[in-house]
Amino acid sequence: MLGALKRFVVAFLLVLLSACAATDPVFLRHPQTGTVVQCGPYDFRPYQAAPSAMLERGCIEDYQRQGYERVPK
Repeated sequence: MLGALKRFVVAFLLVLLSACAATDPVFLRHPQTGTVVQCGPYDFRPYQAAPSAMLERGCIEDYQRQGYERVPK
């Protein structure tokens, strides 16, 4: 019985983590040139969740400093 519960918990965690496999890409467009750039997708790893979020945020902020604006997909 305990072995079956462990297998269920492991299977549940694998399904949960696979749902968060990567972030969605973020698109930005420069209003004057019309150039569209993409930040991401960044892989999600439980032990590196903060660095992935920091990479995405850094990418977006860098382009925004250059005048790019976020656009829908």
